[in-house]
Amino acid sequence: MTTCETFVTRHGEREAGSPAGSRLPGARRRPAERGASLLETVVAAGLLVSVAGLSMPMLTAARHQHLVASAARYLAGRIMLARAEAVRSGSAVGLRFVNRDGRIFFRPYRDGDGDGVRTSDIGSGVDHPLGEETAIGDLFDGVHFALGAAVPQVGSTGPAGTDADPVRFGVADTLSLTPFGTASSGTLYLRSREGHQVALRVLGATARVQHHVFDFRAGRWRIR
Repeated sequence: MTTCETFVTRHGEREAGSPAGSRLPGARRRPAERGASLLETVVAAGLLVSVAGLSMPMLTAARHQHLVASAARYLAGRIMLARAEAVRSGSAVGLRFVNRDGRIFFRPYRDGDGDGVRTSDIGSGVDHPLGEETAIGDLFDGVHFALGAAVPQVGSTGPAGTDADPVRFGVADTLSLTPFGTASSGTLYLRSREGHQVALRVLGATARVQHHVFDFRAGRWRIR
């Protein structure tokens, strides 16, 4: 017997010592060597599509929840920057909110005559802007200043009702920050496209910003 001779079992398998890749004509493949059938492939693809379809709404909701939470953190950061600028410069800084065709824009101003940031002084140019007007929805897709009709204000229990004001800083809608580190008290309400509701509550004595999230299941606000 030469070294090239091949020994084959009754199942058509090559034994050790036979040349690599050799197989008897007509020898059957093992079941493990066969590929997936067309039916198996179709069933697997269907399962993948079903799982993807079920997860998409959850992924979308999570994305919008993340966006409104990020918008709240960004806005809280802008308030803290305005506070720091007021302390640094020794002049009051106001974060003014303006409704333009249903969209709310905000912009910081520095007091130019020592009487605080006022609408009349902004109009006359006495109080100077510190940046461009910004709409929160331009930075965070689908996020806008709003308070849902069925959602109560922070610290309240009854629903806010329709057309509730999402910017609550007096009639001028201006959050004022002083050189002493204090601020005007008030609340800002943000809402996502999917209805997630958050609020930023500014505490006047310290200018500290509290981040609240509305729990729709419990029907109340929670501090984040």
